[in-house]
Amino acid sequence: EMVPHAKLEEELHQLLELTEQALAVTGVPDERRGERLVVLHTLSDEQLDELIGKLDGSAIPNLWRPRPNAFYKIDEIPLLGTGKTDLRRLKNMAKELDVGE
Repeated sequence: EMVPHAKLEEELHQLLELTEQALAVTGVPDERRGERLVVLHTLSDEQLDELIGKLDGSAIPNLWRPRPNAFYKIDEIPLLGTGKTDLRRLKNMAKELDVGE
């Protein structure tokens, strides 16, 4: 099933009451499911622990919930000159960082 990455990003930001972009969701290839969610973030360790703790009690559908081992810290969210997220670069970064399940 399709998971709307932008909607999931919005839900994750709301769980931490963040107003600045600190998370970006993308997918990486998965042999069993076709694609698996990965979240690149600029959160502190404490914020990440809080977010992962809040996921289970959230209204986010199970299908949309990234696994706790699918969060990767990066220095900054890649942006295009327009200020929008650079989705191609984000996906490439996720593929490099992701070690699978």
